[in-house]
Formats: sequence, C-alpha cells, structure tokens
Amino acid sequence: MATQKRMKANELVTLLAELVVMDIEMMARFANIPVQNLRSWLAGKKENLRLQSVMNLMSVMGLKVDNGLRLDDARVHYWYIEDSIFSQKKSVYAALTKLSKLLAGCSITAVESSSPRLKERLGHRFYLVASDKVRLVVCVRRSFFRAPAVSPDVIKGACWRDDSDDHLITTNRRLWTHLVERDLTTYEFDRMFNQVSENVSWADVSLMAREFGVTAADVSQWILERHGELVPGGAGAQDDEGIDLDSSGGRVLYLAAG
Repeated sequence: MATQKRMKANELVTLLAELVVMDIEMMARFANIPVQNLRSWLAGKKENLRLQSVMNLMSVMGLKVDNGLRLDDARVHYWYIEDSIFSQKKSVYAALTKLSKLLAGCSITAVESSSPRLKERLGHRFYLVASDKVRLVVCVRRSFFRAPAVSPDVIKGACWRDDSDDHLITTNRRLWTHLVERDLTTYEFDRMFNQVSENVSWADVSLMAREFGVTAADVSQWILERHGELVPGGAGAQDDEGIDLDSSGGRVLYLAAG
C-alpha cells in the first residue's frame, strides 16, 4: 500500500476554510494576522507566518494542538457543503474525504426535526458526526434532484450510527432550532445524537423555581459549583516538522513557519 502524502498546514487550513465558509479576510481578522502575510502563506510561502501565528490560525479553524492535532472537543463544529445539480459528487465531498483522519472512529447519522416542514425537507440535509472527542454537524445544501452523500464511503474510518436503512434520527423542535441556528451546546449535541429524551422542560423548571422562591442567581451558583470550568492542561512543545493527528498517530502535515 502506498504511503499517504503528508498534508501541509496551509493545505489543511485551506480545506477547513472551505468547509466552515471563511474567507481570507475573516481568517486574518480572527487570528490577528496581516491579510497579505496570510495570503502568501496559504499560497505556500511558509516563511510568511511565525509558528505562533499558525497555531492561532489552527485554533480559529476549530483545531486543538495537544500532543497531536484534533478537532476541539469543547465545541460543536459546523461544516458546510454545496451539492448543486451540476457539480461532480467526488469533488463536492473531496474535502471531507481528505480530512477523514480527523474523524476516524466517528459514527454518522442524518438528523431531522420530528415535525419537519416542507422547506426543511427540500433545502438542507444535516448530519451528525460524533465520537467521544468529536462533535461535528455537516450541513449539505442540496438541489431537489440530488441525494446527499455523507457516509462512511466519504469519511474513511467512520461508520453509521445504527443499522437502519435510512440512517436517520429525529429530534424535537427546540433542539432542531438550536441546531439550525448554530446555537447547539455540546450537551445538547450529545443528547440529540444519543436520542436522550427530555423529561423536564425549562418551562417546568421555571415554574418550580417560582413556586419555591429559587432565584436565577441561586441556579447560577449551583451550576458553577457543580460544573465549574476545568482548566485545560498545557500543550506540549511542538517541533517544526509536523503535527500528529490524534486519531491515527500518523504525521500528516508540516508546521514550518519561519
């Protein structure tokens, strides 16, 4: 078997920028990098960015560098794919395939509202890609005559969430709205993917709080005491030859940055 070609850092960022729909100006602003320097670096002139600038850029793209390279597990990631009627399937989903190592071991399922509207059925198709350390929503904008192709055939090393014929789960209208509006928390993502039903609504909690005289400050304090933020461990020192993908341990890109 031929050895897979290593992916350079600028190639990785270019792929991710395509999926998150972020142009060079926006990337430069979020990463605090001069636009021209970033443009030159993306074109392959690695001396145009310092290593720290590259690391900042990786963070903006949703990557976490910690003894390897992986998607940040503290957030829900959104990737977008345009599958128009005149596009070639292979090229449309090529970025997903090239980034398969970031998603190795994940499970895939389509998701829709338990009470879908006609416009939702015809416009976009949403997929959840998940593992213990990955929470990814893939949104496919499709034409009426095209069936989306997010599957283990595209994401190498992934599998379907279940053995059903349609590989589809449903969720309630509240979580669906959060999903579509990119307002989904990691907790909500996990409950949606694992099909955990809600026995108590926020309306129920609000009513109980009023009845027993519990204030918003009381609830806030309880949440902080029970679920206080964890301080992440420091990232290890990196060399300038590359970063390992956490899922495979294979060195796939170079981070030489001058």
